Amino acid sequence: MRIGYLIDTNKGAYDQLPPTREDASSALEAMIAEGILAEQAGFHSIQVPDRHGRTESYFGSPLNLLMILAHETEKVALGSYCLVNPLYHPMHIAEQCAIIDNISKGRLYMTWGRGYHTGYLDQFGVPEERLLGRFLDSVSLIEKALLSKGERFDWNSDYYQVRNGLLTPNSYQQPRFPFWGAGQMPAAIERCGVYADCWTCDQFPILPEVWEQQTSAYRSKAIEHNKEPFIVLMRDGWLADSFEQATREFGQHYVEEMRFYCQHGILSHHPEFDSPEKITTESAREHIVIGNAAQCRERLEWYHEELGVDYFTMRFRMVTGPSFSETRDQILRFGEEVVRPLHKKYPAIDHPAIPQSCRW
Repeated sequence: MRIGYLIDTNKGAYDQLPPTREDASSALEAMIAEGILAEQAGFHSIQVPDRHGRTESYFGSPLNLLMILAHETEKVALGSYCLVNPLYHPMHIAEQCAIIDNISKGRLYMTWGRGYHTGYLDQFGVPEERLLGRFLDSVSLIEKALLSKGERFDWNSDYYQVRNGLLTPNSYQQPRFPFWGAGQMPAAIERCGVYADCWTCDQFPILPEVWEQQTSAYRSKAIEHNKEPFIVLMRDGWLADSFEQATREFGQHYVEEMRFYCQHGILSHHPEFDSPEKITTESAREHIVIGNAAQCRERLEWYHEELGVDYFTMRFRMVTGPSFSETRDQILRFGEEVVRPLHKKYPAIDHPAIPQSCRW
């Protein structure tokens, strides 16, 4: 078991006024500081989302922040969670990732995503039609570029064209850096077993029977393609002296975030969370990592032992908060009381999903 940290690149409130230059500058600096601090606190990786065209979103492409952190950190793995492939030309992704991988000396992995946000697609003029085909073609072209090994190549598909292309420099990791897969729907989860080295699951509430179906389908597909299954789970959480204190400090931020997703139909499949009024900190307690140190460690171990989760991505700050200052304190405390003890208890992960230099 290993635990990473996700830097939420949102800040403020949904649909707030555009940030001032002072606000933008200070928020961007604070997000960079979170990543540097997460490494110091003992987290295994730093992950960055992909967000565009919204006033609460500050960093845009994850490649921006990952490039900075590649230079400012020394040990942690660095990855997207996730990069929305159809928003970019695949050769641009390949070039940027290769540079990040070289600066970090082989600590990069990338979670690829098809995307669903209409606003993101509209921002870059990407058609919603045949989005899956565009995504899969992007992943294939990136892999082709990484495996080209200094040889020029052509690519001509319905979505992308490359004439006499060359990726230079190539990635530090050979033959390529790890590909992580993303998806919440059955077909997307199964596809992770084909093109990716693992499957990542979002932070939403889990139904045990649905989880069993999802993981079984993924594992079967991965084995069918001669891959060793590897499951990553994102969770929101907060460590305090007690569950009650953690609820006071973090609960309302979590509830507001989940109610936002509920209103957009993302939780409609879950009978316990299919309407906003059903979502409370207490009702969601088993789906977040919250409470004192023992309770947080116990919850993560339960996911690992009972649900077969290999890797965790933790998030402490959402759109409305907590504040950057509170989040920095949380990173240090969670690292000391939860991450380090669990990393000490469980052996390092030796799996293709983890960059070779980060198997500690």
